[in-house]
Amino acid sequence: MSTTTTTKERNVKRLSRDFESLKCDLIEHIKVYFPETYSDFNESSVGMMLVEMLAFVGDSFSFYLDKQFQESFIESAKQTKNILRHARQLGFKTSLFGKSSSQGKIDCYIRIPATTLNQKIEPNMSFAGKILRGSKLIGNNGIIYEILEDVDFSNIDVNDSNFVAVAETDSTTKQPTSFALKKTNIDIKAGQTKTTTFSVGGYQSFLTLELPDEDVLEIIDIKDNQGNLWYEVDFLAQDTIFDSLVNTATDSSDVPRILHLRSAPYRFITDYNIETNKTSLIFGTGDAQKFDGELIPNLGDLSLPLLGKDNFTDFFVDPQNFLKTRTLGIAPTNTILTVRYRVGGGLETNSGVGEIVTVSDATYQVADSSLSQATINDVKNSFSVLNPNSIQGGRDELSIDEIRHLIPASFASQSRIVTAEDYITRTLSIPTKFGSIFRAGVKAGGINKSSVELTILSRNSSGYAVTASVTLKENLKKYLSRFRMLTDSIEILDGDVINLEVNFGILCRPDYNRSEVLGNCILTLKDFFDITKWQMGQPIIKSQILRLLYDVAGVITVYDLIFKNLVGTVNGLSYSDTRFDLQNNTKNDIIYCPTNSIMEIKYQNRDIKGVSK
Repeated sequence: MSTTTTTKERNVKRLSRDFESLKCDLIEHIKVYFPETYSDFNESSVGMMLVEMLAFVGDSFSFYLDKQFQESFIESAKQTKNILRHARQLGFKTSLFGKSSSQGKIDCYIRIPATTLNQKIEPNMSFAGKILRGSKLIGNNGIIYEILEDVDFSNIDVNDSNFVAVAETDSTTKQPTSFALKKTNIDIKAGQTKTTTFSVGGYQSFLTLELPDEDVLEIIDIKDNQGNLWYEVDFLAQDTIFDSLVNTATDSSDVPRILHLRSAPYRFITDYNIETNKTSLIFGTGDAQKFDGELIPNLGDLSLPLLGKDNFTDFFVDPQNFLKTRTLGIAPTNTILTVRYRVGGGLETNSGVGEIVTVSDATYQVADSSLSQATINDVKNSFSVLNPNSIQGGRDELSIDEIRHLIPASFASQSRIVTAEDYITRTLSIPTKFGSIFRAGVKAGGINKSSVELTILSRNSSGYAVTASVTLKENLKKYLSRFRMLTDSIEILDGDVINLEVNFGILCRPDYNRSEVLGNCILTLKDFFDITKWQMGQPIIKSQILRLLYDVAGVITVYDLIFKNLVGTVNGLSYSDTRFDLQNNTKNDIIYCPTNSIMEIKYQNRDIKGVSK
């Protein structure tokens, strides 16, 4: 005869997490389910010792479980190593953790001797050479700054008084004996360039090399003894980089460099250690001694032996071989790497206006080697600098709290173009050495909805809005190719510039000077029509202009406000060829501008005309 054993279902509480609550639950559990087995609940009993040990273990488990859960989220993580792990996982570049260096622009000057050409005394441009990049300056704060580009004085127009001035004159004849040349907007950056070498032996995947100096700002370049140049990338799977060449075309003044994509099999990434403040170089996994075809089996070679056979033997593929392909870049082997990098940074590198005036070390080159070396040295020694604006951007290392708050923002920023705003932002962010995009507008293609029509305008050296050059559009096309969606096609179009003339008439109060009031009105309109304040498609609202004129002291009323479209050459001045029908595009005293155009008062001194009564 079979017997059935009935087990009472036990009600186990699982909400208690701390020591006291777990202890009380364990005591209550014993009293309910084991009343006859154990009843000695004295604090000094052996049974209570076991109960408290179990409560302690449960409390410890709960504590570590809570900590693990807390460290799983960037918002609540406390431990530095976990915050950094989140940062790397979300694509935040660790190089941003360290110090940042100030940078800005300076004006440079040299003094060259005068010469007589066609009975005219002018600068002897044979002595106008280059101050090479890397020349060092010292600020009043004792910080070393480096010039980031060659300062070429040879291309200065000797007839341009903005950049050429008489420096010295003969005491007797009062004729110029030397001239001062000026170059503006030269980039500098705080920090010092250092060089170190690493001897690399046999193949090693993800080779990591730590630089000896702290506070590395950037890697300038890496070369091996075979002449290969190694490129820094954001991630090792990135196999192309942006590179540039000198633009020798006629638009070189507006577009100094030509952009192109370069394949980068020799590449590396950087990693910053927040505890040691040192930077490491991490290379790829590719074995340069073997081709990818040797590492990955050819399916044809494996299938041909099976032709006409009913049975076959198994074959083996080593999965480690896939890690040795060049997908993540080539690993350096049996070579010597020479690394140039810049160190420095911090809040102390920021500098005020006019505080960088000392030249520490400069290299000067002239094209004609037959010139007097003594005179060349005099020109070199005359090299001086001045920063007309403050040098800013330096900061100390990021704190853990700052890193925690910056990581989500970095993750939200995308390296791809999706929305119209993304297109405009990327277009306007192209580096200026590849040309400057002044304004941009985006809309979907008319027939192909997956195409994008990107309309752009540039500015020439005089500050006027112009259509972009062919070189600039080619640079932009290559620049956007890295970020566009796979299915998107981009059509880059020229925007139109609508040149206008404005005529107005005002009635002045009798107790005011009419000429002064009229001048103030013209200055107000010049500020209103400043091209930097206008966007593509922005309309002209006449009531806004009237309100501005009425706000000028001495104006009683504005009795006239007329706009005129200027096309081609007018009174010897060149305007755009865009014809604009003002009458048909004006409604309710609002002049509507096409979305692919911008309105401009080009020559404000001539095209803003007023009459006062």
